[in-house]
Amino acid sequence: MPHVIAWCGFLGAWLLVAGPLDQAVRELEDQDFEHEAITRAASQVGDPPQVSGWWLLIPPVWYAIRQNRNREYKHRVAAAMDEKDLRAFLSYHDAADAWITVAAGASLIAVAESWGLRESFGWPDWVWGGLVLLMLVVCGMATKYRRHRRERHAADA
Repeated sequence: MPHVIAWCGFLGAWLLVAGPLDQAVRELEDQDFEHEAITRAASQVGDPPQVSGWWLLIPPVWYAIRQNRNREYKHRVAAAMDEKDLRAFLSYHDAADAWITVAAGASLIAVAESWGLRESFGWPDWVWGGLVLLMLVVCGMATKYRRHRRERHAADA
């Protein structure tokens, strides 16, 4: 019976990864946001200035300068967007952040449950690592398949 429980925990945890991934794709596709709006605004603003390679002699300073320039660039791009597009982008960004958090949490649970399955059967560590990688690929492929299936049904309708 402990093996059955370990398999249930493993499968349940990985379903908690696959489900939110699919839901995230669905919700983000339904967002009223045109990616071209960012491209248009970015082309108006121009690229941020590069940080001199000499600053790499002091990596924390190089990183701070780079982050500051990127932050300023994002503010300039946001200012160049019209209010409707900016609001749509912020909504899209918030939804993506939320789903990334859910998927990351579910992935951590799935890794732990996978370890429990490994301990239940006494498998070597490399089997656990391979199983986690396999399940990540399976979840990604399942999401891609469901998206492709939805697109195909929409095209047929």
